[in-house]
Amino acid sequence: MSNDESILKRLGFNENRKARNFLLKPGLQLKLAFYILLLSLIFVFITVLFGKLYFEQTYITLVDNTTQSEYIHAIVTQQIHDFKSLSLLLLAVYTVMIVLVAMVYTHRMIGPTLPIMRHVKALKEGFYSHRVVLREYDCFQELADELNELAETLEEQRK
Repeated sequence: MSNDESILKRLGFNENRKARNFLLKPGLQLKLAFYILLLSLIFVFITVLFGKLYFEQTYITLVDNTTQSEYIHAIVTQQIHDFKSLSLLLLAVYTVMIVLVAMVYTHRMIGPTLPIMRHVKALKEGFYSHRVVLREYDCFQELADELNELAETLEEQRK
């Protein structure tokens, strides 16, 4: 067991990463996904509304100018049914994708705050040898580097 691990254990932190830690702040992460999805649905609804208005006018023009209105009505009804089915499938796939993307990116922003908070608590408790180690794709790398430099300075001043 390294010195940093024993410091973290004494401070009450478990440094092991687990799959259950993926939702670090579920309220924030799921709320972001919900807002993105809601905004997307509003956009789709407005687009479909304008498309419906445009399509209805085209349909009325076609039916008024042809003798095969029953045939056109059957084809249009089938296309509308197919479009609704495909739209629901695409909406389900889109929803899953939005939730996953929101989870990944919010995890990359929220995840680094946990080791940074641990580091600040370690410094406050006088454990100046503790360092912040973030994953390469995490946010706040500059902040972690500055905190590590602060810890080095404090450790040197202590000696």
